[in-house]
Amino acid sequence: MGFKIDVIIPAYKAQKTILRTLSSIACQSILEDIDVTIVNDACPNGDYQEFVKMFSPYMSIKEITMSTNGGPGLARQYGIDHTANPYFTCIDADDTFAGAMALETLLTGITMAPNIQCCVGTFIEEHPGLHFIPHTEDMVWMFGKLYKRSFINKYHIHFNETRANEDTGFNTWVRLLCSNEAEQVQWINDVVYYWHDKPDSITRINNCQYSFDQSFCGWTDNMIYAIKEAKKVQPFNGYIDQFTLECMISLYTYYLQTVANNPVFAEQDWEYVKKFYVECYKRIEPIITDEMFAQSYSFKMQAENSRGTMLGFIPCMGIREFMDSLHVETYDPQHIYDIWAKLPEDLKENNIQCGVVGAGWYQKPTN
Repeated sequence: MGFKIDVIIPAYKAQKTILRTLSSIACQSILEDIDVTIVNDACPNGDYQEFVKMFSPYMSIKEITMSTNGGPGLARQYGIDHTANPYFTCIDADDTFAGAMALETLLTGITMAPNIQCCVGTFIEEHPGLHFIPHTEDMVWMFGKLYKRSFINKYHIHFNETRANEDTGFNTWVRLLCSNEAEQVQWINDVVYYWHDKPDSITRINNCQYSFDQSFCGWTDNMIYAIKEAKKVQPFNGYIDQFTLECMISLYTYYLQTVANNPVFAEQDWEYVKKFYVECYKRIEPIITDEMFAQSYSFKMQAENSRGTMLGFIPCMGIREFMDSLHVETYDPQHIYDIWAKLPEDLKENNIQCGVVGAGWYQKPTN
């Protein structure tokens, strides 16, 4: 099979946008080495066979269909599980590759040395009003990345069932394991992907409710997930411990922003802070020196201040008060359902309708 690449496209109600996505694939310089798989995520608007027929004369393309809607993470996983080429990449059904050399550039990067397991290119995020944001050395989104399947299979790296920041969990797992000379990530500055603006995306609808609501929950769950899975295979990896410390401090800044910008979700998000502390940070706390904590805290605050995310409000608590509270408060996994019961129904319904959480997400288990 040589350097064959699987291009996996999770698709849900994407009939109006997938044409431009497929057109950008059809323009690739190494088209003969590409197999395209559209993963129909139980789309209520029907299948994508008209597009399969349209592009079949020019490239290898097929559609596979999930029996139930699982969200983009499980749709990508379904595509990974039902393909077999040595390399794979994912592209959303409303985005495009950046130029005809995009996949060839990623392939060149990942084959530069045998220890490279993932090649990460730069992608451009389109915002309204001709505003474009470059993302370089990003391990959050799936955009603009090529993965070596043998590495993914070796460690059984896979998406979990969350629908918010699930790609961050997958990429963090990759990142944590690629922290040694034998297995590494290759960063390239070339722009290989365009993330097109979508006003009705889950991150922007409902006055950007997602940012301080399910994004916070999903990010926390996926950091716990990735850290625990990475620790199973590399229990003595100090980089994973350092990353856990950085996540704890990130949750501090993220929580402050929630309280200042959307306090209706403050109690929910605090519960997730406690969850991360109990499930991940508490284990490494005895080995974290004051100097290590201070350095990580200083670096994080400098980064937040440079982005302006901490400007315009007075923090509700300092980092010492934050950590002291975590030391004394108890965590009960069932308490989140009591907190959710107090949230406005329309906010919860927004999440269910747009698919950022599955049906029954907010219901407390009866057993």
